[in-house]
Amino acid sequence: MKIFSKDQQVISFMLGLMIFTIALFRPFHPFWPILRPSNSDITTEPHHQSVIEVSGAIKNPGIYTFDKPPTAYQAIQSSGGVTDERPLSFDTPDDTLDTGMRIELSGSNPQFAQLDITPMSSRKRLVLGVPIRVNQARVNELDMIPGISHGLAERIVEFRESHGAFKTWNNLKRVKGIGQKKIEAFKFYLSLK
Repeated sequence: MKIFSKDQQVISFMLGLMIFTIALFRPFHPFWPILRPSNSDITTEPHHQSVIEVSGAIKNPGIYTFDKPPTAYQAIQSSGGVTDERPLSFDTPDDTLDTGMRIELSGSNPQFAQLDITPMSSRKRLVLGVPIRVNQARVNELDMIPGISHGLAERIVEFRESHGAFKTWNNLKRVKGIGQKKIEAFKFYLSLK
């Protein structure tokens, strides 16, 4: 069964060859520097936002972003507040939250809305671009990261449990199968905190 006629195959081949040639020689075109932004237009400083998940007995549960790290109270107010009129109960109301944290308001106490602050799930952190903490991650969390197989994730956790937390990126080189190239790739997905 033929899908394309001979003429259609020739036209497709010529079109592909033309696109390839244009892409190959485009950087050498005399007007290429004009089309490309100058280095001064490109910012190398990334814009960091705090990502906080708010769930439980609140009006609008979800994941919220903040320009500055918020307090638990600010995060709850951004999500619409508690569903009823109970006051919030937490130990340190003025402490700011790290990015990738999860606040859950439980409705079990009839007098106060109790806060539980934990890290967000690793899957959500990866999707949102929030690094996973290598010193706290489990094997099934580490093997979700591109470049980390299940076996390498097991070796990382075993090494961490027997030698202690990774204090620098170079400490990861002591795990079999990790070199400088892999460390550079992991820096986007992992944090040492």
